[in-house]
Amino acid sequence: MARIHLLSLAFLFWAPRPAGAQPYFPEWRGSTVVLLGEWIASPIVAVGEVVNIAPYGVQDVEHLPWPMSPSVHKLYWCEGDFRPIAVVKGELHLPPKKYLWASGLAGCKLYPDSPDRVRRFNTRAWLLREEGDFLRPTYDSGTTHLFLSLFDKWDDSQRRVPAREQLGLLLLKPAANSDTLSDYARYLGDVVDIACELLGRAECVERISALAGLGNPALRGAACGFLKGQLGVDCALRN
Repeated sequence: MARIHLLSLAFLFWAPRPAGAQPYFPEWRGSTVVLLGEWIASPIVAVGEVVNIAPYGVQDVEHLPWPMSPSVHKLYWCEGDFRPIAVVKGELHLPPKKYLWASGLAGCKLYPDSPDRVRRFNTRAWLLREEGDFLRPTYDSGTTHLFLSLFDKWDDSQRRVPAREQLGLLLLKPAANSDTLSDYARYLGDVVDIACELLGRAECVERISALAGLGNPALRGAACGFLKGQLGVDCALRN
């Protein structure tokens, strides 16, 4: 079960890095795994935000593994305070460690600062691991994600459903993920296995069957294909 743990008082004191000291740079991790693979590889998935972002250091590198471009010879490391709302997978100690990540581009941008759909996301479920004194993304770069993004605001009231169930339901809610049903049909394959892990088979079948009945041919094809291929359920018998 996902839990947030309190650290003992002995770990609540943090000594800042001495002025002029060389920062510690973790190993940069790239990946080409699909989102489900990154979910499986993530020891921690937590809903929250990274705030108070600041540069951490610049690392000179000769060569980084694929998928980083061979033309990149500097890594720009950044850190921020991770403010958790809920833990969906694994365990997260409180207070959380600093979140540390690297990019081949300067600027410490976790996502574009622009008035497009990126800024409409109200919930982010971060794919995390602990490494030494830091929280780190499961992978620094590649075809992967630092977080799962949702338009809907996370319900952290006392009446909310358990965190795992809430994320699973949101991943199977078209309006929480995409602007159109056709767009969501293309995205469904990326998150449906994760949602079913969070919800369990019975709830998963019910929710995906409902998606198939929304009247969009592309979404019906994607939903019915998953039901039949992965769960052995015939759409015709469900609608």
